[in-house]
Amino acid sequence: MSTTDRTDQRPAAGPAGDGPPPARADRPARAGAKAAAAEPVRPPAAVGWAYAMVIVATLAAIASNVFEIAHQVETGVAGAATTGDLVLTIAFCALFGFFAEMLRAGRQWGRVLLTVFTALGLLFTGLGLAGLGGRPLVGPLQASLAVASLIPSVVGLVLLYVPSVNGWMAEVRAGSRTISQRLRKLVLTAHVAISVGWLGLVTGMFAMSVAGATTGDAEQQAAMYRTMSMLDEIFLGMTSMFALITGIVVGAGTKWGLLQRRWVAVKFFTTMGVMVLGFSVIHTLILKANELVDAGAPVRGGELDTVGWSMAGAAALALSSLVFMTAVSTYKPWGLTGRGRRSAPAARTAAR
Repeated sequence: MSTTDRTDQRPAAGPAGDGPPPARADRPARAGAKAAAAEPVRPPAAVGWAYAMVIVATLAAIASNVFEIAHQVETGVAGAATTGDLVLTIAFCALFGFFAEMLRAGRQWGRVLLTVFTALGLLFTGLGLAGLGGRPLVGPLQASLAVASLIPSVVGLVLLYVPSVNGWMAEVRAGSRTISQRLRKLVLTAHVAISVGWLGLVTGMFAMSVAGATTGDAEQQAAMYRTMSMLDEIFLGMTSMFALITGIVVGAGTKWGLLQRRWVAVKFFTTMGVMVLGFSVIHTLILKANELVDAGAPVRGGELDTVGWSMAGAAALALSSLVFMTAVSTYKPWGLTGRGRRSAPAARTAAR
């Protein structure tokens, strides 16, 4: 083949044969596409309404908590539990405001956290209205505030998952899938530290519940149950709550996803289960044990025996669940969920 033949077989550089190569011609188009993708996408109206409903529900819930704290102060029962309630109220106010802002920014983990805590709020409010869970609502005013919090919570929760919000969230996430590396390490460190503290607290409460259920000394039994009450009122609720929050951020804000891998999903639902167990069962049993101790119930052979062993069994279940979650975090078993398998091709395409 001659030089002329080889020259004639070269592809034309452009439509007229004398323009720039196709690869270079495509560069401005690709740059324009990247610039368009970088432009912020305006959220749909449903996001604004959901944001408003979250704020209204949060304010009503905070007012209900403040009313309960004021009632404790007026009746002279304020103490360590009141301080814990006040701290939790302030924390919830700040956290819900932050989650709501993350929702407006299109962060999936912000939506997940709002969903989880709205669901927990609905559960605990329902328990309070029914007089269960050790935290019954005080009087018609607090009950009215609880209902006023329930209605916008349900409306906001529905609005968070309408098709327009799902599409907008997916479009925003395509350009910003995960949190930054620095923030990830910070949140992961906090999650590990808080989870270790939660495990230590539950271990100590299990040991004290067994000691209270087996001792024959009334003073020792009273000391065990009062110490458990203090730990439950001040520390246990906050450690479990922040362990859940940081875990969700680490899951939903990183490559692991919250419901894309079985081990992460199992940890998420187990954490919520242990929180509900602590609030609705262990907390109630601790209150009952202290009431019986104050009433002078016999140490052995009566109702205090039943309550004590029930409390030890519930604490053992919580402890074994936390140890199980620690093992799951270490081995990361089971692979992808159905949702994870469906989203894997899209994630690979977006990474190209």
